[in-house]
Amino acid sequence: MTPRQTTFAYLFTLYFILGGAETMMSPLFPLVQPDLDLTESNLAAILAAVSAGIASFNVLGGISSRRLSNRALVRASAVALATGMTLSAAAPSFWTLLLGQTLLGVAFGLYFPPGLASVARLYPGSEGKAIAVWGQAYSFGLAAAALSVFAGAGWRWVYVGCAVPPLLAIAYVPRWVEPAGDRAPMPLLAQLVQYARKHTYRLAFWASFGGVSMHFVVIGFSPTFFESRGVNLWLVGVLLAGGRLLSAPVKLVGGALYDQRGGPWTARLMTATTFAFGLPLLLAPAKVGVWMLVPFVGMAVSVLPVANAMLVAALPAQSGWGIGTFRAALLGSAALLSAIVSGLLQLGAPLKTLMLISLALPALVAAAMHRAVEPPAPAAP
Repeated sequence: MTPRQTTFAYLFTLYFILGGAETMMSPLFPLVQPDLDLTESNLAAILAAVSAGIASFNVLGGISSRRLSNRALVRASAVALATGMTLSAAAPSFWTLLLGQTLLGVAFGLYFPPGLASVARLYPGSEGKAIAVWGQAYSFGLAAAALSVFAGAGWRWVYVGCAVPPLLAIAYVPRWVEPAGDRAPMPLLAQLVQYARKHTYRLAFWASFGGVSMHFVVIGFSPTFFESRGVNLWLVGVLLAGGRLLSAPVKLVGGALYDQRGGPWTARLMTATTFAFGLPLLLAPAKVGVWMLVPFVGMAVSVLPVANAMLVAALPAQSGWGIGTFRAALLGSAALLSAIVSGLLQLGAPLKTLMLISLALPALVAAAMHRAVEPPAPAAP
């Protein structure tokens, strides 16, 4: 392997473990619950702690990137990941488990900004394809986490096994080209304002928000939606998994289109297609519409690598602060949208109506991208 391939494999492996770590507690909870005498409120607290760790350390890690190299931040994320996995494996009580799970969120928060920026710099001119391939690690991690439900009474060994790769990643970190540090960096808030003024930065946010909102709302509530309409829950789960698998080749196609046609053009195509698949998903009879989950999920989650490539292109080389705040704002906005939907459901709002309203988001993103790729009007003679 060349040094570049070794570095990419290293970053890919860590992203794979982190992708599984983020959601592993959900499928494992029925196995952990009797051992540690947990309740559903404990699970909610754990998931909230993981999300809070990701969002807060996206920002803190971004700030640290001014003084620490990307390589150092990636190694710090491996330390947090190995520690969190070890604590989760040995947890005798809820509080130890909560601490371990929080560290898993911290690890993801530290890793993402330097990981994304480093992958893009490894393959200049082919950033879209590189980020799309790197994004497969996250999808594979989610799929592997779902399979952990078969661990049975040996659930602790799942965490033990997942602690081994980050321990190796601490011992050996390949070297890669780092961006030159800014000797006179702008104040943090002034720099963030400068980023926000960039049209491409805002477009990247809207593309990301369109994809993440579909994950939190339409995809997140689809099992409840279809089960309430008489569709077998096992079928819904299989089709959701099928959509995740379909996203692998779709991400690669999206990355290649990004390199050839640019981010706004590719994001417009993918968000418009997401909207087109979502309408029959929700409006057709449930036993027919449920089959649209496969193309809908495959397309909706594939928007994110394109948006990530747009984000990196909008930022300077030393971009951890911009990526970190972007991710924190994105996750916070998506979580707020999910909370609003949950609150409206408690007030009696129809789930189908709320999902249709949420489906308007990718259509709005496609409209915004359409304006971005329109040729400018000819100047008046």
